[in-house]
Amino acid sequence: MAKDFVLVKVDQDRMTGGKDLASGLRAGKDNGIPWFVLLDASQPILIPAPPAPEGKKRPAFHRREAAILATADGPEGNVGCPMTQVERAHFMECIRTTRKAITDNELAVIAAELHQYAVETIGKEAGES
Repeated sequence: MAKDFVLVKVDQDRMTGGKDLASGLRAGKDNGIPWFVLLDASQPILIPAPPAPEGKKRPAFHRREAAILATADGPEGNVGCPMTQVERAHFMECIRTTRKAITDNELAVIAAELHQYAVETIGKEAGES
């Protein structure tokens, strides 16, 4: 994965500004953790948030939608820890559509290892590979 992606962890509870950063990246939605986002970092990712509606708190940041390549927000909700077949399919599609140097063979290895981890973790609920 390191061929195409830089892993950055945000601890929204222990990092100074972590909650604001997480909220900005998630567009204010909170569908649980873990959660991931694949970003195009060639331009600014977060920008100052627009004014909030009357009576609402203004978030610190607003994500620039063009910087968002893919997120853990799958068809059935957050797939931050992709265990089921549907979750893994969404995760792999995120990787497949945003990769630059990762080969098809390497994608197959990632999928197989992810499936094996899911089977070891949740058993038959992991479904087929």
